[in-house]
Amino acid sequence: MTAEVGRRATPEDYSAPLECDVAIAGAELAGLVAGAVLAKRGLRVVLVDEPPVVGGRGGAIEHRGYWLDGGHRAGRDVTDLMFPWQHGGEAAREAGVEVQVRAVRSGLRIHLVPEPGERGPGTLLDATDWTPEGFARLATDAFACPPEALPDFLAALDLLSNTSAEQQAAAIEVPLGEWLPARVPNPAAHVPILNMIKATFSERPERASAGRVMKLLDLQVASARHDRQFTGLADDPAVGGVQGLMEPFARGIEERGGRIVLDHRPVAVEFDADRATGLIATGPAHLTLRIRARHTIAAYPIWSVLPLLPPERVSPGLRDMADRLEDFATTGVGWVAGLTRMPRRRDSGEIEAYAGWNRMLVGAERVFSGGFHFPSLDSRRAAPDGRHLLSCFILHWVRRGERPHWPSLDRKLQHAKAYVHSVYSDLDECIEWQSDRFVSDPPAVAAGWYWAPVKRHGIRIPGCRNLYVASSTIEGDVGTVDGSAYAGLESARAILEESRERTTGDG
Repeated sequence: MTAEVGRRATPEDYSAPLECDVAIAGAELAGLVAGAVLAKRGLRVVLVDEPPVVGGRGGAIEHRGYWLDGGHRAGRDVTDLMFPWQHGGEAAREAGVEVQVRAVRSGLRIHLVPEPGERGPGTLLDATDWTPEGFARLATDAFACPPEALPDFLAALDLLSNTSAEQQAAAIEVPLGEWLPARVPNPAAHVPILNMIKATFSERPERASAGRVMKLLDLQVASARHDRQFTGLADDPAVGGVQGLMEPFARGIEERGGRIVLDHRPVAVEFDADRATGLIATGPAHLTLRIRARHTIAAYPIWSVLPLLPPERVSPGLRDMADRLEDFATTGVGWVAGLTRMPRRRDSGEIEAYAGWNRMLVGAERVFSGGFHFPSLDSRRAAPDGRHLLSCFILHWVRRGERPHWPSLDRKLQHAKAYVHSVYSDLDECIEWQSDRFVSDPPAVAAGWYWAPVKRHGIRIPGCRNLYVASSTIEGDVGTVDGSAYAGLESARAILEESRERTTGDG
């Protein structure tokens, strides 16, 4: 029988290990995908994770009938609201589950926000798409490109946009702040390119990988053409927000006899010599659960996987790569409000109907200040019938081990909230409830590491047989949420292939 949403099978007896074919640490999207695909093929699967609901930080949580996305919950993986969707569709087909995703318009609207203390309204620019052509239309007004530098800006944008996979790979370890001076002689064209990347939620664009920027533009062009993937929102009938990606795979696991054990924290991968033999997790009162398995999957970002391994199994190069990725950690603050109706724009008097992202750049320096949107304009379950949801979020990049400073982030948030109020003439009249949000536990609120100029890992760790890393941090030409699905799918395929080879060899 399928467990209720948020309530999964817990062990009744800790005296003996759970025996299975595949043990999975992490019940977020990558782990759920791997588990559902493998359970469909008849393997006995056990997933274990610390949060009390599946999906972890990558899912959504219900509050007063509204579904809140954005990573503001327990967990270790990444989250998003709108997401490219290609490998996730493949995973759903291989798992035999129905994941309802609805294609949406992935627009971009820029707000030039006055600095704190400045008088006068901000500037709201016309919406555009995320393609190079769309960015070009925003060059002068949004990204502060001097008119005389516009040809050089367009030339730089063309260099970043029209690239091969080989060129992208060669530029992955080159920070954009180094790539621009080497390839674009006019310094006046550098600033608008960096401002353009700020508008995609990269707070420190000079640190971003030039190769990742190329890949982003390539993915956006493909998404706009619908020739490889599309941008969508989960549209599950039972749950809202990104949780709609999680629950179908979780239901698929449980309907085929798999187990999902929540409220248990994976603390170690067990080994027999160089072969992984399962997991150890601790639950209530630190009771220890052992899971013995032929194959083990660690479905966390790489820096959360390494502490689960014996130190001698982690090479210096792998640890250095994980540290460098974690150096692009993100945390953030936000504001969410349930609305009785959509507000009216102050500049036109019209009821707001724009469903895409509103990005905020502050002052003449175009300081990154996050953005806001109304998910209920596209997602039918984001808010109760007749209601709407406003979500504002400001990402903040932190170094590895750094912790966010609430007062400074709160000042940014209050400034952003005041600006959003200035855009609408009657917003206070529409608000049914509201709350600030604060994520104090970096690093995986959103994928700051996605921009790191670092070549990432694959699904296997040398010297660790039967262990697979189904992590959103694996290398691949994918976005963050779809990357989690890709990692889970690739890990499941690898286990199935290894099982076929073993069966053939035994025969």
